Amino acid sequence: MLVEKITAASFINGVLRLETASISAQGKLENSGSIEIPGNLVANVINEISNGAQQISEKLASTDNKKEKTKENKSKKASKDKVN
Repeated sequence: MLVEKITAASFINGVLRLETASISAQGKLENSGSIEIPGNLVANVINEISNGAQQISEKLASTDNKKEKTKENKSKKASKDKVN
């Protein structure tokens, strides 16, 4: 399920219900389903989603830093080759 937006939320009978939506091929926001989380697990689920997103963000930043260093090294090498 692709979730691009939470369109509604309710907490009834001890269950958090989130209505989700995504963008269709026509560019319109369409209902994509719902997520139901037992009330006693809401904090754990939110923390797990947050931690997972943070780990992915750190991996992406690490990959970007490696690419930057590779570009810098190539640039320095090219500069040295021009001098010599």
